[in-house]
Amino acid sequence: MLQTVLPLEPLEPLESLIREAKDGLSFDRTVSRRLVHRASVTEVFLTDAVVAGADRFLVGAQLPRNHALYRPEKTGQADFMLLVEAVRQAGIFLSHRYHDVPLGHHFIFKALSLRISDPAALRVGSGPLPVVVDVRVVTPAGGRNPRRFDARFDMVIEVGGRECARASAGVTVIDGVRYGRLRQRGRTAQPPGPVAGAVAAGDSAESRGVLLSVPGAPGTWRLRVDPTHPGYFEHPSDHVPGMLLLEAFRQAALLTGRAGGAGAGARAGAGGAVALASLDAEFAVFGELAETVTVEATATPDGRVRLSATQGSRVLATAVARRAA
Repeated sequence: MLQTVLPLEPLEPLESLIREAKDGLSFDRTVSRRLVHRASVTEVFLTDAVVAGADRFLVGAQLPRNHALYRPEKTGQADFMLLVEAVRQAGIFLSHRYHDVPLGHHFIFKALSLRISDPAALRVGSGPLPVVVDVRVVTPAGGRNPRRFDARFDMVIEVGGRECARASAGVTVIDGVRYGRLRQRGRTAQPPGPVAGAVAAGDSAESRGVLLSVPGAPGTWRLRVDPTHPGYFEHPSDHVPGMLLLEAFRQAALLTGRAGGAGAGARAGAGGAVALASLDAEFAVFGELAETVTVEATATPDGRVRLSATQGSRVLATAVARRAA
């Protein structure tokens, strides 16, 4: 199924063929876990893909009704971060499968955004949610560098033929030698600092999903980094994972401007039926595991929340979030 390619000279209008291709995507099995950088097959959401034109692809994904990390929103819709993970996997998979990026190369996400337009289409039902992602890949003009791949993936996400969200991800992919040099420069530039506190061994599964602890000034928290966490560190990492930062931003955005603190209610907006409508994030530098990360959130008059994750004087990532009305 992964080998399917649409005809280059269709007799019917292209969009008609694309609709047929979407209907023909298989959701029976997942793609190889290696092609989405997952250690466990249970963490693979992608199921199929077809070529739909020059630098255009259709990707099938199945979102679980429940997940160890990403549970249904209090609003009844699929967890916002399930879609973010599907976007992440789609970018990695297409790079390996269709753009000849070798396994073992390192993906550095520079930006990732997701905006939900139809939350009703994402309502959790009696089974997994079949999702179709229409992806356009934008790459720089000019010759291809075999040791580096830059791309932007612009995505339209559909459920049951209904567009429900749009996303975009910018990535740079480099080989192991360049990655090692990049990480070494980052480590030597950082002075020694306090080790980020891990979650206590006796913490419940629910509390381990709460990433904000030790509130400081209003709208400021310390990020809880636990390298033994089976979800955020599903496979070993030498830096703070981007998905962990994005989840921390989500939790901070839902807490900002609402009653409550960074306790068990953080994942649900301090107990209210609130979910994110959008998140636009940019990543600047790697976060080191042995350094404290501070997450800060500030509400703006137009209803958005501006977020940042810092490590000492370095800004690791910034984002702007909007809660659903």
